[in-house]
Amino acid sequence: MPVNKGDVLIIPAPNGKYKTDEHKTTIRWQQMFRQREGDYYLLVAKNKSQGYCQVPFYIQAEWYNEQGFNSAYGMSKLGNDSYELTIDNRHQYAGEPAARFVVWHDQDREPYADRFLQSSLLKQGTDMVKEVYGLLGLSWTPAAKLYEAGGELSQSFIGTSLKTF
Repeated sequence: MPVNKGDVLIIPAPNGKYKTDEHKTTIRWQQMFRQREGDYYLLVAKNKSQGYCQVPFYIQAEWYNEQGFNSAYGMSKLGNDSYELTIDNRHQYAGEPAARFVVWHDQDREPYADRFLQSSLLKQGTDMVKEVYGLLGLSWTPAAKLYEAGGELSQSFIGTSLKTF
């Protein structure tokens, strides 16, 4: 089921279990003819509004901390392990209607949607990436990372834009 504006997501709290290098990925893109990059955490959220189905969720690394979550962003803490977040125009998405991923970042950043999945390939097939690819109906193979290496320059200029909810 797709994530929609107004849906409530349950996202893992930024603790030692999720705020790790395994969950962190660097996204690179071109913007205004300059090379840009930013770190993001890749999490699996649960869509409370749609039967707790799993949703790949990227969050800007600088925003994934307890201090910000406790005092901003309109979030509610659920115990020690998760937060509740309502999807609105602060969030972006990409993917097919049946399989979307959500990105929560400073929207002055303009990476193409493709960069998120391609950069995740560089994580060498961690369990998290394999799970996300499965949620999106994609197959992961070690040979797939060759796509990233071969098209780095052209991918900086062309791609699918993220959409705002």
